[in-house]
Amino acid sequence: MLERRTLGTGVVALVPRMMEEAGFLVAFTERTGGTSKGAYQSLNLGLRDGDDRGGVVENRRRVARGLGVESFACAQQTHGTRRTRVGSARSGTGFLDRAGALRDTDCLETSTTGLALAILTADCVPVALADPVAGTLALVHAGWRGIARGILPSALGAFQDPARLKAAVGPAVGPDHYEVGEEVALAVSSATAGRAMTERRSGGLRLDLPGTVAAILEGLGVRSIERSEDCTACEPGRFFSHRRDGETGRQGMIALRLG
Repeated sequence: MLERRTLGTGVVALVPRMMEEAGFLVAFTERTGGTSKGAYQSLNLGLRDGDDRGGVVENRRRVARGLGVESFACAQQTHGTRRTRVGSARSGTGFLDRAGALRDTDCLETSTTGLALAILTADCVPVALADPVAGTLALVHAGWRGIARGILPSALGAFQDPARLKAAVGPAVGPDHYEVGEEVALAVSSATAGRAMTERRSGGLRLDLPGTVAAILEGLGVRSIERSEDCTACEPGRFFSHRRDGETGRQGMIALRLG
């Protein structure tokens, strides 16, 4: 379970205590505490969704202030497998302008203390990985396409020993709202040694995306995993969900290595 915490700016986030105790602050933001209106109400962090840019930038600044940082580096996520290392020269990349985001990457990693990273989601699985010994942190965007293409093994390539890792799996769409075709389930299962967690319900095939991510991590040797039990599609007052709403905003996983 993750701790639901209100940051100093009124932003609400889920914080994995195990990661914090290991020296890494990870926050999975909810949609409250921001300035956006309509379908993007209120803490939309996505600059590519049709929302007012100024409002999104203010939302991002509120999250940053609540975490005690000036900014966070953002990725241009493409459901691929590329891993990008972020150092001090790239701090805050893409924070104010989507065109400046780190291109074509679904995993950001750093060992720099105090450098905040961000991954945005609206149903896909946000995953934080940290090695307390090496001081390395990686954030992963894991949708079904990225999982099928191998984003999780790619992310673990940033670490020497998976058994040392602390992992946190944030809010994502649950199986009750995630009906998929046979081809999707087969693609995920084929790429993950049969670890796709599926069930048939009411004549449809449901994929447990966060459960599948946890099973893959365990299969790759990760022993310490904290999971959110929240389904983004079940909680319209707390989370954005593309599966539920279509036009919607993005919540964030923002994390940094503490000093």
